[in-house]
Amino acid sequence: MKTPLVTSIQLFILSALLHAAEPMALSQDYWKDESFLKSFNGSYRINARIEPAVTTAERGLLVAIQPLMAAGKRKEALAKLNDSPLMETSAALAFNAGNIQFELGDLKQAASHYQRALKTFPSFRRAHRNLGFVFAREDDWEKALPALEEAIRLGDQDGATYGQLAYGRMHQEQYASALQAYRLAQLTQPESVDWKVGTAQCLQHLQRNEEALALLDEVISARPNETSYYLLQASIHLAMDRTDDAITNLDLVRRLGKLDAENHLLLASLHLRAGSNRLARPVMMAALEMENKPPFAAALNALEFTTQTRDWQLARDFAQSLEKSFPEVKDAKLKHKQQRLAALIDIDSGENASRGAAVLQALIKIDPLDAASLVLLARHRVTETRHQEAEMLLQQAGRIEGFEYETSIELAKLHVATGRYQDALKQLDEALEINRSDSIQTYRDAVARLAEAAR
Repeated sequence: MKTPLVTSIQLFILSALLHAAEPMALSQDYWKDESFLKSFNGSYRINARIEPAVTTAERGLLVAIQPLMAAGKRKEALAKLNDSPLMETSAALAFNAGNIQFELGDLKQAASHYQRALKTFPSFRRAHRNLGFVFAREDDWEKALPALEEAIRLGDQDGATYGQLAYGRMHQEQYASALQAYRLAQLTQPESVDWKVGTAQCLQHLQRNEEALALLDEVISARPNETSYYLLQASIHLAMDRTDDAITNLDLVRRLGKLDAENHLLLASLHLRAGSNRLARPVMMAALEMENKPPFAAALNALEFTTQTRDWQLARDFAQSLEKSFPEVKDAKLKHKQQRLAALIDIDSGENASRGAAVLQALIKIDPLDAASLVLLARHRVTETRHQEAEMLLQQAGRIEGFEYETSIELAKLHVATGRYQDALKQLDEALEINRSDSIQTYRDAVARLAEAAR
């Protein structure tokens, strides 16, 4: 049987994996990277064999702007091109204007010029490719992918083209196709870290985690100060249930001062899972003290997990810090959960059980379908030997979808406590129908022996 402790930590692991599932952004300097610039700048050269022929007048204009380009005077070169009447009919000049605008960061105008060049010469391979680059920079993959695919269909085999195609397919969750494209990108750009990272992510999605980890070791060796790679590696360790390795990665990023608040909570939860509450405490508290606080829902999950470790002092302290950090909670469901967890701490810690019970009663009055509060209050009523009320609460909770298993177990315990062994066996059988569990089967066998002895 899965315990609530396991279920709760899985919420954090699932959250981490969901973040990792998003294609990792290209490195900040990718568009300035030497391999990309070499590829892009090469596109200024004329390839008369497969692309539009250049007239003498067009060639003369391109030669005239070469000194300006060499001097880095991109705006002046662009102005010279735009002043020429040849721009109206020349695919080559429109393409070069698009290139300059791409370099200047004017992506809208760059796309316009590339499209003008393609209207004049539809099979202009480099124009298709560079138009794909424009849309890629804007994260418009619905437009980028067709442009890149057309460039490849026309014979483009450049690593930058295949790499962007792979990145776009990652966004489309086409991981096998993306992996193939990344492999091709690395043939001409073998040192590109971005393509290695993308390959690692594809391998992770395809559950080839050992390969992904080996590749990330290379990536981290090449860029040891890029913390996002350590986080990606941590997510793979989590997927492989290598908690200690994930902790190592997350803690390294924390010590570098680059771990965000939500990942602080993940790290703390992993420490709690490992039984290291002393290590978890400062990390949890630090998450709430950060300028960019974690999502309130994530913080509540951390509090819930803490209560399941039954470290009541830590739970109480974190709950109080949480209330100070988020004094106004607009989401009614999350506020409801926060109050329920506070009640749980009051009751199970023994600090103020009557207050906790009163809070649960109020929550149930607001929402009679709050099964979690119904179960918690029922457990408390059992400790007060108010068995009839406890049974009514559990029966009410058991009618709520998703809580049939838990309430069957709780009813069985209640029936055992009151000597109703046959009723307990019936509830345990219902629970086992929902979820086969060795521990529950063992418990049922023990109850069966009690029932036999009581005859």
